[in-house]
Amino acid sequence: MTGERVPFGPGPIVLGAAALFLTTLLLIGVLLPTDWEAEASTWIAAPPGAVFTYLDSPEGWQAWTPWPDSSLVREGPERGAGASIRWSDREVGTGSFRLVDVRADAAVSYEVEVSGGAMRTSGRITLDAEGDGVRVTWREEGVLGGNPLMGYWAFFMERAQTSELDKGLTRLGELVTGVSPQGERPDSSSTPEASGPGGAGGPGSDRVPGEGAGPTGSATAG
Repeated sequence: MTGERVPFGPGPIVLGAAALFLTTLLLIGVLLPTDWEAEASTWIAAPPGAVFTYLDSPEGWQAWTPWPDSSLVREGPERGAGASIRWSDREVGTGSFRLVDVRADAAVSYEVEVSGGAMRTSGRITLDAEGDGVRVTWREEGVLGGNPLMGYWAFFMERAQTSELDKGLTRLGELVTGVSPQGERPDSSSTPEASGPGGAGGPGSDRVPGEGAGPTGSATAG
């Protein structure tokens, strides 16, 4: 019948549909797991001790993984378990990297916390003699926090962080041997970025906290 008034215009209908969609998105996100795991491995033509020297102190990690340019505070012993470093950076936020278990020439475990512990990462690098060199295996696992949207990111975190760990190991191998994978000595003036422990927002990550690798990165330090 002409002249009848429609009770609701298109505006409220569109807004209602958008609200329903967002609510559904958040509910699904709450149900999704926010934990993740990543692993990478490489062989380096050097004895385990030559690699270990870059693993048992924060200074060693700084030689092959990117860190914030400022606001770094060193704490704990010079080397070994308890050695730590924390940061408060405008771009990557706050966080800390701490060595928790160190076994000479064999293994190093660490923990990374970002944003006051809202995101945590634990990692471990093991060294196993293999032929004329050493097999270096880097494993990380973490929790992305309580944000329901992080459940979606966890789907992609394993692949993304595995790639970051692989880049980090490549840089470590170049540093230890002085030779790039192509057989050329790396140019120190154009060192490629590599991942560090911690996943998102950790040192060694090109992502900021809350996005996913590296110690100012995953939600926690690889």
